[in-house]
Amino acid sequence: MKPGRAWRRAASDVPTRALILLGHGARDAQWALPLREVQARIRVAHPAFRVELAFLDFIAPDLPTRVAELAAEGMAHIAILPMFIATGGHLKRDLPEKVAVLQARYPQLHLELAEAIGMAESVQDAMAREAARYLASRCGRTPG
Repeated sequence: MKPGRAWRRAASDVPTRALILLGHGARDAQWALPLREVQARIRVAHPAFRVELAFLDFIAPDLPTRVAELAAEGMAHIAILPMFIATGGHLKRDLPEKVAVLQARYPQLHLELAEAIGMAESVQDAMAREAARYLASRCGRTPG
């Protein structure tokens, strides 16, 4: 998903579009620190974009709460980017069902569900580079 012209702020300078970074969630709140860091980096790099977090389990806010907040603020388009490595049961069944329920609840919104971020080639390349660096450090060599 590449934000383009459609993601720029409206002439009134009030955003009408938002991106929700959706994490799975965990009982340990520190689990979310990397996602909070990603959110912060996006906000610094793209201050005109509205970027929020939501979680499926254990950590607040959950997706329905976050969508309700953004709808109340007048958002017209909300993209949901699952911050998952791969597409499993949650992304194949649970999440599309949740988004369909939310879409019915907020017909004035356009909800867009993106593919898991881990399916992007650039993310896979970054993971492979980091794994190779780790392997090289364990073998006493630098990656070539």
